[in-house]
Amino acid sequence: MDFLAFYDVALRHAQPPVVRTPADARGYVRHLLTFDPLGGLVAEVDGEVVGMAWLHARGPVATLGPLAVDPDMQGRGIGRALLARCIELAGPRVPQLRLVHESYNAASLGLYLRAGFRVVAPLVELELAPDVRAGAVTPSSARLRDAVAADRALLVERDSRAFGASRPQNVDLYLRRGRALVAERGTATAGYAFGIGFGRVAYLGSASAEDGEVLLELLASLATALQGDGTAVRALVPAGDRRLVDGLLGIGFRVLRACHYMVRGGGTAPPPNYVLMNGDLM
Repeated sequence: MDFLAFYDVALRHAQPPVVRTPADARGYVRHLLTFDPLGGLVAEVDGEVVGMAWLHARGPVATLGPLAVDPDMQGRGIGRALLARCIELAGPRVPQLRLVHESYNAASLGLYLRAGFRVVAPLVELELAPDVRAGAVTPSSARLRDAVAADRALLVERDSRAFGASRPQNVDLYLRRGRALVAERGTATAGYAFGIGFGRVAYLGSASAEDGEVLLELLASLATALQGDGTAVRALVPAGDRRLVDGLLGIGFRVLRACHYMVRGGGTAPPPNYVLMNGDLM
């Protein structure tokens, strides 16, 4: 379902598919089931699964996605019903719902706007192709090192500060299955960056730093570590952060797609010097 829906909509809009193979979709759904096994919903018609959606509740913030409907069943209100159910499940104790929307998809944009979401910031997803090695960046004054188990509380706090809510389950998963770097100036933490791979694609984020120079150094180092043979590396960043966007383009990343950061309830744009955790967990 994840593969069919997102591959089809990209081709219909003459855009490069973000979900490129069924194997990529299977890997990502396994990832979703690992940390939010109760967050998934399916829609059925006559006993057949025709749609799916995921809600990721993190205290006062919930993120939504992916939401996908079988291309042969679209236009029948299935996506609208799944979205309404996600909003209902979040409930009044979750004052802010977020999602990332592919900007070319006008149909889904209308669906989210009618449900009370608003666009609060443009995003750009950048990709380092498998055959392109990340270029060198000017070293900052910070020292980079691999995160260790003793850094867990620090990373949870720093991620919470950037994200707006505590999500230790996500940090634990990325520490266990992914990679994490910490930047330090003396005894003070200057930034952090997570990364994780799903098959042939690896994602950078969440990541945050005191300044753009440290953040770019963290991302470049992590991209090099994650990029194995045949692996693309992606990062979802606020389009208005020109220093970060230009820095990533300068080391070999290219623009993959433009997106909208959408919010229902309170909340504004992502903070400065921040890279979103892969799309559905921004």
